[in-house]
Amino acid sequence: MARPYQKANIPGPEMGISVSDPQVMANLLKDPKKKVLVIGSESLNWQLGEKKLVDYLIEIANKIDCDVVTTGHAYGYVNGKVTKNKVYDESLINITTQLGDKDWKGLDGKGQYRMAIFSGHLVFYSSQTLSKLKNFTDWLKTINLDKYAHPNARFSLPNLSDADWKDFLEKLIELL
Repeated sequence: MARPYQKANIPGPEMGISVSDPQVMANLLKDPKKKVLVIGSESLNWQLGEKKLVDYLIEIANKIDCDVVTTGHAYGYVNGKVTKNKVYDESLINITTQLGDKDWKGLDGKGQYRMAIFSGHLVFYSSQTLSKLKNFTDWLKTINLDKYAHPNARFSLPNLSDADWKDFLEKLIELL
C-alpha cells in the first residue's frame, strides 16, 4: 500500500489497494460490471507529454464502453469524442450522491452502477467523494486513475511522477 498523498488522510480500518501494474488495472477495468467514468475539469489542465489527461481518459472510456460524467467545464471538450449518448454533465457532488443511492437507475435508466472510475479532480475533492462512497455503499467498486494514492478508493495508483503516470496510462490503454 502506498502512503496516502494527503498525509492526514487516515481512512479507518478499510484501506484501498494501490495498483502499480497496468495489466492488473486493465483487468479491473475490463470487468463486465456496469461502469461510469467521472472526468473532472482538472483533466483539461494536467498535461502529460503532448496530451492532456482528458485525452487519455477519453481513450479509456471508448475502450471500456462506459457512461461518462464530466464535471465543471470538461463537457465541452469531451462531448463528441466519446461514444454517442454516453456523455453527461453533472457536478461531482450530484454524481456522488446518485452513486450512493442504491435505488438510482443510472444515467441511462438501466440500473445502478457497480463500478465508478474517477480522474481529473482536485485531490481533496476526490478523497471526500471516495470516502463517502466507500463508507456508504456496499455495491460500488471505486477506482481512481490520478497519480495520487487514494486509500478511500478500492483501487488507485500509487503516488507517481508525471512521467511514470503517463507511461502507466499509455500501457493501460494498450492493454484494454
